[in-house]
Amino acid sequence: MNTKMRKFADASMEKIASMENRLSGVLRPIKPRKEFVHEVAQRIQTKTQATFVDRVAEWHLVAMLIAGFISMTVFLAVLGRVLMSLLKKKPTA
Repeated sequence: MNTKMRKFADASMEKIASMENRLSGVLRPIKPRKEFVHEVAQRIQTKTQATFVDRVAEWHLVAMLIAGFISMTVFLAVLGRVLMSLLKKKPTA
């Protein structure tokens, strides 16, 4: 059993080595233009700052929405209790 596993591992390593050789012949590294790299770097830097500012603004909006929802729920609960107590039939003596 051990020899079968070793043969399988060797065959797998040979396949991997042959794929690496083929890919190294096909895939060649390229050198991008400096202008392109500079433009991409600027886009990344400006996007991260704008995204952070947008997220902070969204936090305030979400907090306001949650606070409004909770306030409305409490208001409706109090109003419901008041209406229930007003409409409740009182026993006559």
